[in-house]
Amino acid sequence: MEEEKFRQELQTALSQKQEWYNSECLQEMLSQYRLLHTCVHNLYENFVKKSLIVPDPYRLDKKISSIVVPDSTPFAESDIPNIFGERFSDYETMLDYICTYFRFSTESFTLQNVKKLLDFNKVFEWDDLSMNNAKMNTRALAITVNGAKNGAPNVVQSMINDSVAKSAQASKTIEKMLTELGVFQRELYKGGLRKDLFEHPDFDKAKAAESAEGELSEIKRLYSKVTGKKNFYNDLVNEIIEEDHGPDKERKQAAVLEKLAIKNAAKTAAKKKTGPDTKEMLMQTVLALGATAPTLIQLHTKLTDNFDVLYTRKANFWNKFMALLRKAFNLKEKERICQLPVKDAKTGVERVQKLNVSDFLSDLAKKERIYNGIAAKGNEYQKIESVQEDMILSFVNKQISELQSKFVIINSLDAYFKKEVQNELKAHVKGMQIELSALRNSIINANKKRSDYVSYKEESEQMQKLGISNNA
Repeated sequence: MEEEKFRQELQTALSQKQEWYNSECLQEMLSQYRLLHTCVHNLYENFVKKSLIVPDPYRLDKKISSIVVPDSTPFAESDIPNIFGERFSDYETMLDYICTYFRFSTESFTLQNVKKLLDFNKVFEWDDLSMNNAKMNTRALAITVNGAKNGAPNVVQSMINDSVAKSAQASKTIEKMLTELGVFQRELYKGGLRKDLFEHPDFDKAKAAESAEGELSEIKRLYSKVTGKKNFYNDLVNEIIEEDHGPDKERKQAAVLEKLAIKNAAKTAAKKKTGPDTKEMLMQTVLALGATAPTLIQLHTKLTDNFDVLYTRKANFWNKFMALLRKAFNLKEKERICQLPVKDAKTGVERVQKLNVSDFLSDLAKKERIYNGIAAKGNEYQKIESVQEDMILSFVNKQISELQSKFVIINSLDAYFKKEVQNELKAHVKGMQIELSALRNSIINANKKRSDYVSYKEESEQMQKLGISNNA
């Protein structure tokens, strides 16, 4: 009876802890990753701008489908621009993948993935950024950061210092969460074996109860049949045996349940009873908008380059003469206006939109600054959080609508460049489908969070009108 009681308590504790991870802890981890990505991206852009690293021309074309840890082997300081540049680029790209494509649920955080993410977290030691650090990756980062600050304006130095400090804090928080999550996943694996194997009709419970050897034999006999190709962890299986047959099994069982206890259980229970914090739901939508900043920056860079290619004039006598005249009389360049064919996604009808290139790029840069501030939980985020929910919702509605509009225009521009650029210059046109796909996913994510908020609010208001409590 005591064994059955432990198994029931164990499965209940695992279920509650898993729900807590999915609804609370992993969402906070995602916020920390987004903050880290924003800071790293800002540093990367600064390093490239000051020519401290050589950017990888193929970095945006790399197809990433799983977590890959950048190389950490030693290299010479003379190779910092190339080798460190590539590794830091891979680090930033992997953060983008984690924030955009990786699913933050306990199913995705397998023991293998937790280990990979812990290794990824150690690629750079943000809290020990010293030019004497024994690890070359961190030493190279410290040298590059120092080079970026050298001679830079105070505002740039402040941005770099802030990015480094926030990266250190985010990295530390993520590591603590991952370490605790690793412990939970070990218990989840053990609990899964108890549930899937021990409750299987072919499992000989009497034999397993007789001795440690008998239980181990039964586990091994049915393991492949029940779990398929799932990894067999000897150390975890041995822990199960110790918990069932060890001399101090009661203490070990109690220790397992203690590990699974939710530390802020009272707070979590109160939150569950009163329902979700609607303002927090809305601010998660705002953070989802902030997550688009790195993608918009990448698109902005490619758009600027592509417009330069589009408006490149042939080097004939007349064009050279006109350029000299403009320079001599300090005349402005002719305003760049693009007659852009845009197809309506719903009706399929194509219309021509007059696009002022400078205004469009300027508006895009403004959005990047705002979203960067949101992602870093800076002044922009604080201002939004300080106002009423209806004002926040209006902001969210406006931003999602404008992002959708920008997506349509940039998608149309991608096709326009390929068609309108001179044949001899087409090879210089940069494709934008990877970034557009990332932007589309980010918009969908933000839209879903907004819809969840609106649905919950409408349901709550309807129940109040009917005199029914949300927690009934």
